[in-house]
Amino acid sequence: MSYAFNKLLPTTHFRQYAQRSRVRKLQYIAELERRVQALQTEGVEVSAEMDFLGQQNIMLDLENKALKQRLESLSQEHLIKRFQQEMFEREIGRLRSLFQQQQQQQHIPQQQGPTHSRSNSRDLDSQFANMSLKHGDPNSGRDAVPGLRI
Repeated sequence: MSYAFNKLLPTTHFRQYAQRSRVRKLQYIAELERRVQALQTEGVEVSAEMDFLGQQNIMLDLENKALKQRLESLSQEHLIKRFQQEMFEREIGRLRSLFQQQQQQQHIPQQQGPTHSRSNSRDLDSQFANMSLKHGDPNSGRDAVPGLRI
């Protein structure tokens, strides 16, 4: 081998090494650019998704507030109805008591004797007879009710 060839060999080797290094560097830069592009695209997508989720969050907050107000309204309505029910139950108790008092007062005259109930029956008979007399019933002289004598 010649001296010139030996001298050229390291230079050629160096040039090939430098060439391969430049190619690897360009490939690395291209890969980095692809990664940057992919991350930028992903960033845009994530940003859009965050905007969408932010809007959904606002809508859910509004819905939550509306539901809380509805719950408060229903709670107040329930309280009012419970109060009304208590009032109605007290009124029912009062009316029952009043009814029982009236029943007791009505039973007292009936317990005085059967003659009193017969006089009530006579009063009814006379009222029927008077009604038929007032209306000019041709049977006014006769029994107003068959089998009923005054």
